[in-house]
Amino acid sequence: MKKTIKYLLSVFLVCLLHFSNISAAGIPLGMVYVSSGYSMMGSEYGDLLASNNTKPYHLIYVDPFYIDVLEVTNADYAVCVAAGKCNEPESIASKTRENYYTDPTFAAFPVVNVTWQDAVDYCEFVDKRLPTEAEWERAARGIGDNRRYPWGNSSPRSDNMNISLIPGDTERGGIYSKGYSPYGVADMAGNVSEWVADWYQEYWYETKEKDNPQGPEIGFERVIRGSSFESKSTELHLAERTGMTPESWSYTVGFRCAQSILESIGYDYSEKVTPEPEKDFLYVKAGNENGIFLLEEPGTGYDTALIAVVPNGAVVEILAGPVSINYSEWYQIQLQSGERGWTIGSSLVPVNAPK
Repeated sequence: MKKTIKYLLSVFLVCLLHFSNISAAGIPLGMVYVSSGYSMMGSEYGDLLASNNTKPYHLIYVDPFYIDVLEVTNADYAVCVAAGKCNEPESIASKTRENYYTDPTFAAFPVVNVTWQDAVDYCEFVDKRLPTEAEWERAARGIGDNRRYPWGNSSPRSDNMNISLIPGDTERGGIYSKGYSPYGVADMAGNVSEWVADWYQEYWYETKEKDNPQGPEIGFERVIRGSSFESKSTELHLAERTGMTPESWSYTVGFRCAQSILESIGYDYSEKVTPEPEKDFLYVKAGNENGIFLLEEPGTGYDTALIAVVPNGAVVEILAGPVSINYSEWYQIQLQSGERGWTIGSSLVPVNAPK
């Protein structure tokens, strides 16, 4: 009986998390958290196996974000179409399958034959966005080394990517267990290439855009990242990039979505309490409306620095505030992005606080 109750409770929890679209760790379901920081992008001038448009190898900084583990599937996209927010794919066929999009057999396979705007519309439908080119590469590369493939530098094999002549078409997302990136993102090499947000310019990397690169302001083509099941062995480098006009589509191109981590800054003129911030202070709201979740109880000194984390993973440092949580006093905090400000104590929620 106890086992039955435990099983039913676990099923209920899974269903609850599914319908709330939030995982137990506070990360949206089906996504992973990619930390902020510096990492490398592109390829070295001396890398003869990398295309010239991926050079030079340069340092970038990105803010934290979420990205889908899997490429958007036929089933996912069909929900948006049914809601009237997305256009149907330009073709329901894949390379070898006549009814690829409409056949339930391929529901968990990546959607293809969609334009750049189709991808944008879908991501907006699920309250997300397309990743930037820099975000895509950080999710594929990680921060540790100059790897050639998302899984490292070992040669492509049948267990780390879909690029063989069998089946010679798309595969169900995530089945190549040894091909995941350092952040746990699947199919960033092989299966299908992916639309990203940026305009494409062949030698844009020579500008060495550093902080949260967004790409050119204008262009004629949008960037396509990642290799597909049809790519040549010389096109498997994770820095590989190309462009395609936004209205174009292909049976080798799909997409995945990303989501920003909220750090909103605004002014607050509510009643002041002590310790009183400066006049016209910045009120910093980190994360989401649920406030800040402390990793530990407040310290013993007024200036004790505490590290806190919001449900979506962004880090907040408490610079000053009351010795214990007081729901009518102010805490001076600093967001992971470096922004400083004040937040009212009522938004601080200890992890062990009763609900």
